[in-house]
Parts: sequence; C-alpha cells; structure tokens
Amino acid sequence: MRLGLIARADSRGLGIQCKAFHDHMHPTKTMVVDCPSLKPLPLRHDWYPGATWIKGLPTAQDFRNWLRGLDVVYTAETGYNPSLWSEAERVSIETVLHTNFEFLDRNDRPTLWAAPSKWRYNEIPDPKTFLPVPVDLDRFTPNEATHATRFLHVIGRPAAHDRNGTTDLLKALHFIQSQITVTITCQEPGHVRGLARQHRVSANPNVTLAIREGDTPDSAELYRDQDVLVLPRRFGGLCLPAHEALAAGLPVVMPDIEPNGWLPAEWLVPAQKTGTFQAKTRIDLHATDPQILAQKIDHFVQDPAFFTQAQKQARELADGLSWQTLKPRYEKVLA
Repeated sequence: MRLGLIARADSRGLGIQCKAFHDHMHPTKTMVVDCPSLKPLPLRHDWYPGATWIKGLPTAQDFRNWLRGLDVVYTAETGYNPSLWSEAERVSIETVLHTNFEFLDRNDRPTLWAAPSKWRYNEIPDPKTFLPVPVDLDRFTPNEATHATRFLHVIGRPAAHDRNGTTDLLKALHFIQSQITVTITCQEPGHVRGLARQHRVSANPNVTLAIREGDTPDSAELYRDQDVLVLPRRFGGLCLPAHEALAAGLPVVMPDIEPNGWLPAEWLVPAQKTGTFQAKTRIDLHATDPQILAQKIDHFVQDPAFFTQAQKQARELADGLSWQTLKPRYEKVLA
C-alpha cells in the first residue's frame, strides 16, 4: 500500500494528530499544508522529513503533482480544497477523511468517512467507519500519585463558545473545599486571565491557581506531575487531551453528554443544554453546574481509594486507545 498523508505541522490538536499518524503509519508521501492564520504557532519543519510543503491552500495542480504513485490518501478534518477528491478519483486513488463532526462538509467526497467518536455518528454520510484516534503511550510518564491534589485543565488554542468549559471550571474554584492546585494551560496569552476578569472569578484560599501560557512543543509535558484532568466541555466529539491524559494515567472529569459515555460514569458530571450555535451544522451547547463540578473534584481528593481505582481505569482505557492496539485497524481501513 502506497499511502499519502496530508498533514499540519504545528502543536494544535490537528498537527499532533497528523504527526502521530505519520510516525506510526509511515506514509510513502506527506504533503504539509501551511495554512494562513491570524494567530500562528511555530511550524515544526523537522516533523516530516522529505515532505512537500504547500504555502497556503493546495491547488488542483499541487494535488495532481503530489498524488502520483499513491494508492490511498489520509487527511484529517478537511481536504483543504474540493479538487482533492476529483483529482484523486481521476487517477483511481482512494481517500479517507477523518472528520470532526462540527466541521463536516457534506460537499466533500472522500471514498470513506472516518469518525473519531460516536458523536452524531448516524448523521455522517456513508460509506463511513468508526476509527478512534490513537495515543502513543511511550510518550507519557505514568502518574503514580496515591492522592489527588493536582488538577489540570487544557485549553490549547481557545475554540468557539468556550468549548472546553474553562468558565465553568473557573467558577467552580470558589466552591472547592480541598487543598489543591489547579493548572490551566492555554496557547493564547491573556485568554484565561481575561475570562477570570470577565466572570469576576474568586478562588477559595485553599485553591492555588497556576496559569501556563504559550506553545508547548511536546504535548506530553502538559500532563507530567498532574493527577486529574478536568474538562467540562460544552460540545465536541474527538478530544485529544482526554486521550493524552489517560495515557499519563489521569482520570478525566467530563460532562455526562454525548459522546462521553465511553468514560466511567463516576467520572462524569451532569450538564444542561444552554443553547446552540451554527458550525457546518447546528451544534448544541452544554454547561455544568460549578458547585457540582467542585464536588466531583473534592471527591477525587477526599477518597484516595476512588482516585487510585480511577487511575487503574485510566490506564486500561489508554491501552485500548494505544497505537499498538489500533494500528491493525488503521491498516485494515486504509487497505
């Protein structure tokens, strides 16, 4: 199988996903798209040796030149230009689009749609398959703490409508009773402090809030010396920080909404629908009650047996999401 990869090369989630695919699937050819961005992150030219780099969006001619000699092409989230599908069809090359539902464009025409989660799976066009995004366990240092005192919240690049629920967590700081440290990481300087000012956040004295801003070249470092990931997401299917946290042995606190039911029920917190917004389709927004979220955090602190059992569950879930487990599935799909 002569495999082509269309990739990104910065430390946003899409770049991390593409880099892992490259390192484990060893494509014959890689095209790296350097998309315009109002808030660019550093590009990693060392990630894809021998790749074809495209400044801006690829043209039909770019695809025509690059597709020669391939059997199948994998791209995540987007095809970047509708001509990808027609150029690939013209020379009988198959295409796999690993879609994120909120960005799903029904005008795209891949040979196969791959869904990274079961979120609104029945609305994804056929032919399709469920294909989880794997995590490389070797990159992560397993957490061996016996008590939970360090809680992590990962924003990455801020997404629309406070996707990761940072505001709900900031409001919960006022209600937490345990002595803990909450670390919030964000690639956009000033974003977290701006939210805190906007919502007049006041943490209890027993809560130490640490804010880490800017780019982190190795995402695995985010989870080092942390105990629990708190991610009260408002919407979304694929959640790479959740997969990465599990790889580091961190339980993941998320809302009890679709598609988070693959996590243990005792990690989830109730959430209420608060509205909708229009992406490629209409998406529901949810919110968690800050007091209930605080109670869940306190539970992890005050019940060490619950925490250590959750660590064990995290590692078991991570094993099921590892590249070692899922690579044969990728090989079968792409073949």
